[in-house]
Amino acid sequence: MKYYRIAYGNGCYGLSVELSDGVLSSLDSLNDEVNDFRKLCNASYITGVSIDDIARNIFSGGTPERFDLQELIKNSQNGQNPHLATAVDPDEMWAGGMGNLPVADDAVPALPEPSKVAYEGDRGVVVYKGNSSRLAEPFGEIGIRSDVPKTISEGELVVVIYKGEIVGYSTGNEVAGGLAGMTLWYLSASKVFKGCASLAPCIVTPESLPDPTSLKMNLTLTRNGEVIGSTSNITEHRRPPEKLVSAVVDHDVPAELSILYTGGCVKSPPMEVGDVVRIDLEGVGFVENTVIQV
Repeated sequence: MKYYRIAYGNGCYGLSVELSDGVLSSLDSLNDEVNDFRKLCNASYITGVSIDDIARNIFSGGTPERFDLQELIKNSQNGQNPHLATAVDPDEMWAGGMGNLPVADDAVPALPEPSKVAYEGDRGVVVYKGNSSRLAEPFGEIGIRSDVPKTISEGELVVVIYKGEIVGYSTGNEVAGGLAGMTLWYLSASKVFKGCASLAPCIVTPESLPDPTSLKMNLTLTRNGEVIGSTSNITEHRRPPEKLVSAVVDHDVPAELSILYTGGCVKSPPMEVGDVVRIDLEGVGFVENTVIQV
């Protein structure tokens, strides 16, 4: 199933499921406790019942309120309620780094030594990226820093992690600054700042998406109404998402709910203030963000 988080206004949120194309059925209209994907994760963890089976059980109890997805998108673009919100508010955000996406084996020996280690090593490359306060809404504003000479958008498959286990997949924009190219000591400055990432309004469970690594992703960068960059790719990974998650949780007490950007599948040209970046992941979700200075 695909779950959408909806903001009603005044700090109130709901959780809906796309049971038919373009139509969202509200879980919280049948049970007001089910207003967040995290609550479904918690119920599943306690009972051992799958997230989707819990949702099916709730829907069996009545007729839910329904929302038109296109109307919610229009409201999101116009700042009206109800509108689409980030799929979850994560306790932590992590970003996959160098070495997670495919490079031909015969090309690896020619890479610089730090990159070669990242591609050949068993350990997944991940970097801490902050918490939900730095996360942009699906149609919100992403940032570029004044001290970073070049900032790009990276469209990525996003893994949703609950208590160390994968519970869903989403997509988003992992904004990357160019300071890390000057020296690795600047890596955190390239990754952590206000608006350093955005997240789709929806999550697809592993039950509905058993293999998220063969999906088509598109990125479009628009400036002054003109498309100046457009790229497409497949979400193939050198290391599977499970391996990247283990790099986050194996040697730590994981946060209750985290998201992990698995690596830049599609990338934009350097961004400028006012640009609009659109990312679409086949069968999963979308974000469309405006660039501001932070």
